[in-house]
Amino acid sequence: MIPDTIFINEIMKPKFLLYILMLLFISCSNHEIEEGNQWLELSSPSVSFDYLGGTHILSAKIASGVLPKSITPCFSEDGDKWCTVSINESAVTIKVEHSYIEKDRSTQVTLTYDDKSPIILSVSQSAAPSADDTKIKVVNATATSEEVSGKDADGSPLTLPMSYDGNVKTYYNSKFGKVNYPFTITYELDGVHTLNKIIYVPRTDAGNKWGSFDKFTVEGSTKENPTTFITLGEYSRGDNVQEPLEMSMSQPLKNAKYVRFTIHKAYQDRISCAEMEFYEASKNSFDITSIFKDPLCTCLKEGVTRKQIYQIPDSNLLQLGLALLDNTYDSSYRHAYFRPYQNPSIMAKANKMSKYSMRDGVTGLYATAGKPLTVMVGSLYKNAAISLLIQDLNGGYNNYKVYALQEGYNKIIPSVGGLIYVLNYTEDAVPLLLKTSESKKLASQKTVEIHFPMAPVNGYFDISKNSEADWSDILKKATYQDIDVLGEYSHLTWRVSDFRKNNTNIIRTLKNLDDLVYKEEDWTGLVKYNKMFPNRMHICIDYKAKSPNSSDYRVVFNASDYYAQPFCDPDAFPSRCWGPAHEIGHSNQVRPGMKWAGMTEVTNNLMCLWEQEFLGRPCKLLVDGAKDSYKNFYERAINYIVLGKRAHCLPGESNIIRELQLVPFWQLKLYLVDVLGKKDFYRDLYEHYRMTPDLDTSSKTQGILQLDFVRQVCDLAKMNLIEFFKAWGFLTPVNTTLNDYGSKKFVITQKDIDALELEIQSKKYPKAPSELWKITENNLADFH
Repeated sequence: MIPDTIFINEIMKPKFLLYILMLLFISCSNHEIEEGNQWLELSSPSVSFDYLGGTHILSAKIASGVLPKSITPCFSEDGDKWCTVSINESAVTIKVEHSYIEKDRSTQVTLTYDDKSPIILSVSQSAAPSADDTKIKVVNATATSEEVSGKDADGSPLTLPMSYDGNVKTYYNSKFGKVNYPFTITYELDGVHTLNKIIYVPRTDAGNKWGSFDKFTVEGSTKENPTTFITLGEYSRGDNVQEPLEMSMSQPLKNAKYVRFTIHKAYQDRISCAEMEFYEASKNSFDITSIFKDPLCTCLKEGVTRKQIYQIPDSNLLQLGLALLDNTYDSSYRHAYFRPYQNPSIMAKANKMSKYSMRDGVTGLYATAGKPLTVMVGSLYKNAAISLLIQDLNGGYNNYKVYALQEGYNKIIPSVGGLIYVLNYTEDAVPLLLKTSESKKLASQKTVEIHFPMAPVNGYFDISKNSEADWSDILKKATYQDIDVLGEYSHLTWRVSDFRKNNTNIIRTLKNLDDLVYKEEDWTGLVKYNKMFPNRMHICIDYKAKSPNSSDYRVVFNASDYYAQPFCDPDAFPSRCWGPAHEIGHSNQVRPGMKWAGMTEVTNNLMCLWEQEFLGRPCKLLVDGAKDSYKNFYERAINYIVLGKRAHCLPGESNIIRELQLVPFWQLKLYLVDVLGKKDFYRDLYEHYRMTPDLDTSSKTQGILQLDFVRQVCDLAKMNLIEFFKAWGFLTPVNTTLNDYGSKKFVITQKDIDALELEIQSKKYPKAPSELWKITENNLADFH
């Protein structure tokens, strides 16, 4: 192998180059050197190569006494990065590397020896064909049905051509209403191409996203046999998976003519598609194995030279190669294994709660909008749907983009910057905490190895791996504005500057949050009934949020010192726990059984009170809410609702103080749990609502849910609590519309009340104390 040459093209100043050109101009046409300077003659003054590169040998005559090893080549235009010139007694050998650049390149090689006149050799190489895959045009398509009358929010049609119009903002939709399976979509491809890859893009609009494919088969036929279809792949993505899916053909389909999708299950039994894209692989793709020893590019092949590395078309892989060659590469965070998590929609549906996090796969890396990101993905398990999510919280929690990943090389040019997460979700019941050999084996079977060459490192903290000392180092080195910290049950994403300013003890902070999440899952019976979420609760800063709020996948808090305090100062958490407990409580509300109309901002606060009690804080209902002559919320609620004989839903009122409506729910806990010792009362109540079909509220409104709450409390407690519920206005006729995140009709009739009272009385349960509505933490002894 020719050794690397020390190049000195930096010294070639413009005036010196002009001088050299003048010498060439006055030289003889047969390339003979002036008398007295005939030290080297070449068979040709120029050499041309195609993009594949190669080696060319020019015959040479070297004057007596000239030592070939002392002849120095200098290159213009960075030619030293792709061209090598070596010289012996009879020849000049020019070696040019394979080019991946889509334009011609050339260099002037100046050969010098002592003080003799320099010799110029011109080397050029033609442009390379594109290394990008070629998109195959769709000329026609058919489907079982399409919506021909409806429009999307922007007024665009919902017909099948919208799935191949090149615009991900438009989409195709099956005829409105549920579809019958199997449902087929067939695309006709243009020209003669080899099909190597398909990308399915679900809806990207702001609508309900119904119709994303779940279970489906892909088949293809050729131009020669258009009616004979062969299977190209079978896929099972899970319910309501909205990330794009890249499908690489293990066996490319030559002369592809038709591609047929047979769909057996889709989200909400509708079919939709923003774009279906078909690709033929480039014939000039960079061969990673020519430089790197392994598919994830973690080490170089033996003998690889700097010049070979310079030809890598991917800038991140090029820099990686140089760093590996120089032994300066730091793979921390960039090379990692990502375990699977169960899709949070599965347990959310089973538990009738909000979906927990889809950000469990933290990387400790971040991206910059517009700057290419290279991702090398290891071997994938069958039906794996691995994606990359990049989130910029400066634009709010929903300011993120998801990119499908395929096995091997992936190049992404992110449209948003921010923290990077790997989405490796499965339908398998993989627990959050891998404590048994069985769970570890299950997780290992779908763990994916990924390498992010040269990706910017921010770091993250994991309580299962890191110590407080590690945190100090991680926080010091963090270079992005936000950072992820992982507890056992919680995941906090917050501003780095807030952590630094508060000198946060991160282990205590995470213990606070882990305890909170665990206690709420315990309150709702998930611990008792082994139904804990296999995902963390994501607690996150949101730079666009006007106030804290809860939704699927997360609870967010606005970027202020006030909300930083409970998350960055563990000593402040007990006094500030209500806010986090309130928002997480929203996520844990069982709906509709414990979240009927008017209760959205009420029953979640049961978990706030439960957390206060756990932390040894005085009950908010007992120590807060003083107004006029009333000492606390208990007194105000009793006076306003019980003595005021108002309906519990407080019809016709605005600006309702929700703590007033909360009192009877907590009084049930005080009496049934604390006094009577029915420790699992609320746990069992939540489980009842999880396990029984939801009542039909289409005709009788959600008023029947309030009546059913009365029924279930009495049945579980084995106690007649009619007088208690009457006092608190649960059994008061009402016909109103409640403003609870939208207008909701709410009707309870006297006939329904009478029927319920007769039903409960017929069970002959013992009656609760007549003045149970007076119970507080201060008078429990009166009710024993």
